[in-house]
Amino acid sequence: MQEHLQDETRDELTDHLNAIGVSSVLAERDRTEELAGNRKFLRSLGIIDIDGGTIYWANVVKKDPSKDSPERWFIQFGVPDERAIPKEQSVKIKTKRKKAFPAFGKVAEVKWEGQDRGLGLVKGLTANNEISQMATDLGNIEVRSLHDDFQGWHIQFDRKIEPTIDHWEALEELAEILLSSVRRF
Repeated sequence: MQEHLQDETRDELTDHLNAIGVSSVLAERDRTEELAGNRKFLRSLGIIDIDGGTIYWANVVKKDPSKDSPERWFIQFGVPDERAIPKEQSVKIKTKRKKAFPAFGKVAEVKWEGQDRGLGLVKGLTANNEISQMATDLGNIEVRSLHDDFQGWHIQFDRKIEPTIDHWEALEELAEILLSSVRRF
């Protein structure tokens, strides 16, 4: 009976990543990475370990429905970095997708905004066509530096995603850009 109640989003993402050639496996529950990032009103469905790239894991997070909003999912990717970014130098940037026709039109343009602490991430990511196309296709992206239990970068999509191999390559490129920007601290 409980199998019918379990949210299958994490299993579906793992199967999808394996199908596009990204080696991934379901991890044991209650890992530290499940708590990385903003946890307000969210619960983790578990970690997916990812092999062979800059991105080491994915966390599928769910916000349960309330009287004012439907349930939502967030997909978070973790990029570890042994070089600590000082907490007072926290980076938090996100995409802003502009539509050709407000509210209903196709996404016409993607821009990054937020606090990049002079690293040039906002300008560089806005100019990157592959990363902009990934944001156009998959949804809004938020990037932030993490400091406490997990040191590194957190890349979050604001919905369930099914990336293609091209999207995955753009995501890996985004992770590489983040890691190379830390060298400036």
